[in-house]
Amino acid sequence: MSISVIIPTFKRSNDLNRLFDSLTKQVLKPNEILVVIGPGDKDSIAVARNWSSKLPEMQFIECKKPSVVHSLNTGLASASGTIICLIDDDVWLPPDWALKISNAYKANSNLGAYGGRDHLQLSNEPHLSNPPLALTVGMFQWNGSLIGNHHCGSVNSPVGVDVLKGVNLSFRRDALPGMQIEQGLEGHGAETCWEVDICQRVKLAGYEVVYDNNNNVLHYASPRLNTDNRTDLFSPAWNGRLFNESLVIAKFRDSKELFFYSMRTLLVGYRLQPGLVWSVLLLPKYGVNVLKIPFSNARYLVKGIKFGFKRRRDLYVTIS
Repeated sequence: MSISVIIPTFKRSNDLNRLFDSLTKQVLKPNEILVVIGPGDKDSIAVARNWSSKLPEMQFIECKKPSVVHSLNTGLASASGTIICLIDDDVWLPPDWALKISNAYKANSNLGAYGGRDHLQLSNEPHLSNPPLALTVGMFQWNGSLIGNHHCGSVNSPVGVDVLKGVNLSFRRDALPGMQIEQGLEGHGAETCWEVDICQRVKLAGYEVVYDNNNNVLHYASPRLNTDNRTDLFSPAWNGRLFNESLVIAKFRDSKELFFYSMRTLLVGYRLQPGLVWSVLLLPKYGVNVLKIPFSNARYLVKGIKFGFKRRRDLYVTIS
């Protein structure tokens, strides 16, 4: 059983140094480490070269597009391992990280994807860095909403889930037909929901998706780029997120979940992605422009659902 590690990165040289240091200390050395570097990122190339003597199994690939999905697909096209590990560049790996992953797949031949807890290292937000264990992790609800909580850890562990977090996600090569992530996902460099696409396809292929508290990493969550700002409700990043959510729900989930997801998105929404109710509540703070957001949401929701249904047809034709 061989292990390939894929690391997409862009202009986070300090984080990359910390990650490479942890990789040199692995009890079980990965067979290959593929560092996929975004266009024009000379600092990351220099960091990779500096560590190449300590990590002889590492190779770096310069990417042509500023896109996490494109970077991951570039890495997947080159990966040769039977187990593929996808990790963020801003994590630190415990010395037994790769060993635990290898042992988990050896112990369960039906294990298709395996991930775990990312301990957030945020000194200014202790409630996120030291949360209580969660009752539910990585599961779709009856109304189409997805409960994350991957950073919390699960009361029941290991446990079967719907979705693992991409910061620390591994899968068996045989469990992901085609070895590519959905390329229709939209975003400005950091497309959302690609983890959902991987995990749902693994489950569709008949394999288990398992979350395990013991498969943990430290996550020094780095600030997002301005083009992926999700703290401003007028940011275009929300349009891409809504399109992607609609796409993967229409592609994989049942019609009841899609219906309730659509109604909740259009009629209620959230504070940062308001539907009709939230836009009225936010009117005194943001003015009349906030009333335009539900109509924009409707456009991206419908667009995502249409694309998702097309992909759903393609997916089932391929399987059959």
